[in-house]
Amino acid sequence: MKIQTFVLFSFLSMSVSCDDIGRSILKSYNKKYETDGQVLGSKPLFMGVDANRKQITISLQEVVKVKEPTDIQFPPGDSPFLFALEKAGNMILFHREKKISRVLTKFPVITDSEEGLLGLTFHPQFPKQSKLYTNYVKSVANKDVTIVSEWVVENPTNYDSMKLTSERVLLQVEQPYPNHNGGQLAFGPDGQLYIGLGDGGWRADPKNNGQNPNTLLGSILRINPTPDTQSKKPYSIPTDNPFVGKAGFAPETFAYGIRNPWRMSFSPDGRLLVADVGQDAYEEVDIILSGKNYGWNQTEGFHCFTDGCNPGLYQPPFYEYGRDEGQSITGGYVYTGSAIPDLKGMYVFGDFIQGKIWAIPVPKPGENTKVTETIALGKWNLLIPTFGRDNEGEIFVADYQSGTIYKMVKP
Repeated sequence: MKIQTFVLFSFLSMSVSCDDIGRSILKSYNKKYETDGQVLGSKPLFMGVDANRKQITISLQEVVKVKEPTDIQFPPGDSPFLFALEKAGNMILFHREKKISRVLTKFPVITDSEEGLLGLTFHPQFPKQSKLYTNYVKSVANKDVTIVSEWVVENPTNYDSMKLTSERVLLQVEQPYPNHNGGQLAFGPDGQLYIGLGDGGWRADPKNNGQNPNTLLGSILRINPTPDTQSKKPYSIPTDNPFVGKAGFAPETFAYGIRNPWRMSFSPDGRLLVADVGQDAYEEVDIILSGKNYGWNQTEGFHCFTDGCNPGLYQPPFYEYGRDEGQSITGGYVYTGSAIPDLKGMYVFGDFIQGKIWAIPVPKPGENTKVTETIALGKWNLLIPTFGRDNEGEIFVADYQSGTIYKMVKP
C-alpha cells in the first residue's frame, strides 16, 4: 500500500501537554490515502482468504462523481434524488433520472484529520415533514465541535428550487482530538434519532471516554428532535432510554464502549448495526442493544485490548476481521434489493484501505451468535468511505480517492 506513515518522537522533555501534542500532530499531519495499483476495471480481485471463500460476482456501475464523499443518502419514498456529502462541506443534490447535480448547500466545516461534513438523514415523514438532519464538525471559540442540526428543506421535491433554511442546532459536543468523530445519523423504526459518536480520538482512548457513560463521546445516542419545553433543551430524551434518571450516566446514551462507529444502519427487522473501527488488530460489527457496554477501550473485537481485561463484562460483536484482511472497516447495509438475488438479507460492508467488499449473515433476533461465514465480493481499486441504500434496497458504494459513487449491479 502507498499509505504514508509517520513516526512519533519522544516529547518527554517538552513542557507541552500530551493533549496538545496529540492535537498538533493530528491537525498538521494530513495522511494521503492511495490505492495500491492501477484501475482494476470491471473485474475485482479475490486475494488471500477471499480466494477460498464463497464469492458473489458483482459489477460497479458509475452513478455520479463528487469530491471525497463521506455519506450517501436517499430521501424516503419515491424520489429521484440522491444526496452525497463531501468531507470539505458540500452537500450535493443529484437527480438520478436527469443525471444532473448541484451543490445544495455549503457547510462551514473544519477538515483536519477525520473532521468535516460527516452525516445526513431525513425526517421519517419526508417530504411531508420537510426536515433533514446533519452532523458536521466546525470551529467554535477555537474548539473543534460536533454539530448535530435540524434543517427545514424548502421545495423538497423540486430539483431547481430546493434549498436548506432555518438551521436549528440540536446538539454540540466538543471533540478533544480531530479523529474518531463517528458522524452517522439514522432514524430508527421507533421514530427516534440515533447518533454515533467516537471516543474523541488520538490513540487508545487516553481520556477513557469509551468507558465513561457520563460523556456523550464513545457512545450511540438516542434522542427525539422535538424540543423539551420543561428543560428548554432543543431535543427531548425518550423516556425509555436505558439510563434516564441513573446517576453517572448521560440520559442521551443508548449504548457505550464504542471507539469509532464508522457507518451504521438499521436492518429490516429494526436492529441497529454498527461497524466500529479498531486500533491495533481487529475490526468489528456490533448489534447495538439498549444499555449495553461494547468494551472499548478494554476490548477490541472479541479480544482484550487492555491487559487483564474481562471480556465477559462487555457486549461482544457478532463479527470481526483482523489486519491480515483489512485495516479500517466501513459499515454498510443489509441488502433488500432484487438486482443481486444472492445478496438478499446479507449485510454488505467493506474496508476503506483495502477496497474489499464482503457480505455476511446477521444473527436472528435474540441470538448472540458469532458469525464466521464471510462472502467475498472482491477487492476493488477503491478507498471505501461509505455505502448507501436506495428505497428499492439496492446498494451504492463510494470511492474517496476519485469521488465516484457506484451502484452495485449484477454483471
